[in-house]
Amino acid sequence: MKSRLTTADELTLSAPNGRQIGQMLAVLRLKPFDTSTAEGRSAERYRRIAWSTAIGVAGRLVGVAVTLVTIPLLLSHLGRERFGLWLTLTSIIAMLGPLDLGIGNGLTTLISTAHGQDDRGEIKVLVSTGIALSAGIAALLCLLIVIAYPIVPWAALANVGSSTAVAEAGPAAAVLAGCFALAIPLGLVSRIHQGFQEGYIASAWALVGNILALGLLVVALMSGAGLPVLVLAIGGGPLVAATLNGGILFVRQRPWLRPTLARVKRQRARILLGTGTLFVVLQLSLVVGYQSDNLVIAQILGGQVVPEYAVPMKLFMIAPTLLSFALAPLWPAYGEALARHDGSWVARTLRRSILLAFAINVPVAVLLLVLGPAILSWWVGDSISPSLILLLWLAAWAILNGLNGPLSMLLVGSNAIRFAAATSVFMAVANIAISIVLVGRLGVVGAIIGSVTAQVLFILIPWGVYARRLLSDRARLPGRPLAP
Repeated sequence: MKSRLTTADELTLSAPNGRQIGQMLAVLRLKPFDTSTAEGRSAERYRRIAWSTAIGVAGRLVGVAVTLVTIPLLLSHLGRERFGLWLTLTSIIAMLGPLDLGIGNGLTTLISTAHGQDDRGEIKVLVSTGIALSAGIAALLCLLIVIAYPIVPWAALANVGSSTAVAEAGPAAAVLAGCFALAIPLGLVSRIHQGFQEGYIASAWALVGNILALGLLVVALMSGAGLPVLVLAIGGGPLVAATLNGGILFVRQRPWLRPTLARVKRQRARILLGTGTLFVVLQLSLVVGYQSDNLVIAQILGGQVVPEYAVPMKLFMIAPTLLSFALAPLWPAYGEALARHDGSWVARTLRRSILLAFAINVPVAVLLLVLGPAILSWWVGDSISPSLILLLWLAAWAILNGLNGPLSMLLVGSNAIRFAAATSVFMAVANIAISIVLVGRLGVVGAIIGSVTAQVLFILIPWGVYARRLLSDRARLPGRPLAP
């Protein structure tokens, strides 16, 4: 068992050779390890990390495939302006992500701790309280949508002018917001799985949701539906999958977790909200920083120009997004290693994760730089023709974003949330300010220049310096816990 655990440790993020692939398959076994011993718990942790990574990447590949099919279908059906309207509204709604108040992140963290202590009673209270809080937030958001709907100038917000686009802007925004509101409580089911280190189950259901979304979209397109119905089709698939996932979790897999009002506790609500507050700040700043480009372009250059930037960006997001699924299981792994004062494992894993980021993102970015125009021509036709300078900056963005993942997992795992949140806020403000100036002068390429500049100054440099200090401390005192 000792040699197997050492091998699993070495395999965590290193590039596999032929011998390692065989050993990796041993880690990817179906039967759980015996967790009655320390070695068994370690082996089981690696098994769950391996499965979560494998199914997470597979699920994301399906999501990418669905996107590759969806984009040309929507562009052809809607036309450039209405397609740009959809992209802009999607970006706006994406900025609302932190409205879950960090309950999902807090629930995952607290369930993980209670599960490690075999405290079923605490887990029951946490789940019921978390779902009650999320349901309340969703209800409040729906009320705000009803109030804001007749007031907000949706068409002006997306800067569209055709009669069809103007008529569809409001209903499409309402449907998007409604799907987002429902996803807040339903999304907690996946967070519960993650708290039990069952990210592979959450990823499998996300895969099902993407397939359902594509099927519903095809049916809607065949019926000649307008943008609001298409939005409902795309957003409805994941909601149906999340509902089925919750039914199986609470009825068959863990019926003892079924939420009840009697288990909702005010004290646990305060704990959940307190734990999630810093995550909200971090998530909000990152969402604003990375999702604001489409809105800036729409306001300065017009909604019809947004696809010229957003479609190539989706292509360059593929590799960093897939990498994030491979890195995500490291968050709880870092937390556990730090709790056990295993500093050498943390330092070694961070270095390997950064090497993995380079190994994946650099070749893919270079490939897209060379073949990007041909891929886009095959994908969406001649309607999108990015310049070479735009592709160059997108390649730089993809490589830099790939490095953010390993560093962010270390910061969150070491409980350096305040530092990560503060730097992310500066990044978001700088990104918007620089992009506004440069888009007006350089066109769409100004948005990506602003993103890369802000990311280097306020994410990579400070996070890299912070990580180096942590690794240096660990090299001198490998058993000392990291300070938050």
